[in-house]
Amino acid sequence: MKLRLHLLAFTSLLVTAPGWAQFSTADVLYWVGAGQDSSVLVVDFQNGSFDGSSYAWGFLHDGTATGETMLTAIAAADVNFSVNVAGGFLNDITYGVHAGMGGMPDYWSTWSGTGIADLDMNAGISTPLVNGAWFACSYTDFAPPLEPTQPFAAFDPFFFTASDVTYWVGAGANSAVLIVDFQDGSGTSSYAWGYRFDGTTDGETMLNAIASADATFSADMAGGFLNDIEYGSHQGMGGAPNYWSTWSATNLGNWTMNMGISTVVENGELFGCSYTDFFPALRPAYPVPASGTTAIAEQDGTELQVYPQPATNTLFVNTGATATPVVVYDLAGRRMHEEASTLGLRSIDVGAWPAGVYVLHTVDARRTIVVQ
Repeated sequence: MKLRLHLLAFTSLLVTAPGWAQFSTADVLYWVGAGQDSSVLVVDFQNGSFDGSSYAWGFLHDGTATGETMLTAIAAADVNFSVNVAGGFLNDITYGVHAGMGGMPDYWSTWSGTGIADLDMNAGISTPLVNGAWFACSYTDFAPPLEPTQPFAAFDPFFFTASDVTYWVGAGANSAVLIVDFQDGSGTSSYAWGYRFDGTTDGETMLNAIASADATFSADMAGGFLNDIEYGSHQGMGGAPNYWSTWSATNLGNWTMNMGISTVVENGELFGCSYTDFFPALRPAYPVPASGTTAIAEQDGTELQVYPQPATNTLFVNTGATATPVVVYDLAGRRMHEEASTLGLRSIDVGAWPAGVYVLHTVDARRTIVVQ
């Protein structure tokens, strides 16, 4: 209840806050499939959810795919996503806590275009996919049909798991992961700690235990409300200018806002804190493992940019003012490219690489990249 009252207090802020940048193909984080061509899927549940109702995936294909091919391939790859298709008709889609069931009360419309700003209704899920084009689904009552809205990037559910955590505190048979994202625009702003316990725990207990163990981490909580978090050079101070939202998940792909730091955390779950202006409320992004004092020194000045996406011949990597090595792996774990520590902009020749999804590693960050 405290969180809901807190959010209502910011109604005027939400009305006047500036809009966020238009979503593009380069913002897609989760790609599935294989092939020379690429398309983007947007699914908008149009349910007015405060923490987002529209999501985007990337799909690689061989040029003969349709909207139905894309939907079923993503459903097969993403454990949080499911579709019900029958007789060439799209009945139902679910994604995490979101559901659009045919006729209960609305139906799915389908759209095609070159981006979120120019989508037009198409002939349905049998519509062929064109390289570079977008295919979208919008749950609507058709009075009038509602166009898909600005999406969030869907997250790869298992891009980061408890096995990637290096800093664990507590004791017990159960475990959970705390992810804190300062959303401060630095190269890496999201960090993960592990917490072991018996029975169940809650967000406040996890935050206090980690603050007690990690000298570089502190959290200020009062009356069941999360005010401030600091981690090395990162700060998120309540009201200066944003506030902390709290989230629950069982994997990175199904974050949902919870009722605050008193929320119960079960074995195997994630508890997230995200510093946001609530316009919109931002989920915690892909984290890196926290590792005490050494992790902080490596973040200063980090600016990781990877473009274009998808890449065809040349991939550009900019690590800003921080000298860092770069390693790229394919999804089978084979090392495709490695460079020693340098800073600034560098280029990687990917023209001879098989089309597909790869993971680029620096010292303190990872990015999913697509080569077509």
